[in-house]
Amino acid sequence: MADLRVEDATLTHAQAAFRTAGSRLGPVVWALKGLDSGVVGATPLAEKLQDANALLAAELGITGQALTELAARADEIGAAFGGVDQALARWAGAAR
Repeated sequence: MADLRVEDATLTHAQAAFRTAGSRLGPVVWALKGLDSGVVGATPLAEKLQDANALLAAELGITGQALTELAARADEIGAAFGGVDQALARWAGAAR
């Protein structure tokens, strides 16, 4: 039977990656919101560009929030596996 193993370092690395990715999206969202779509000239084109910017900024904001929440869930996963690991160790010690 194979052992199920989740290393603390793996969870820590995943959390850092999720948080870094989420924080890097923030400036992109602000840059998109700050674009002046009027510089393209024609009103129909400017409106389409403004709509596209707003949609992309919203979606990137949602993705950044999801990455932040995923990092928090990795904390919960680590705690859950740690609790299971401790319970199994106690059970194995009692079974000897």
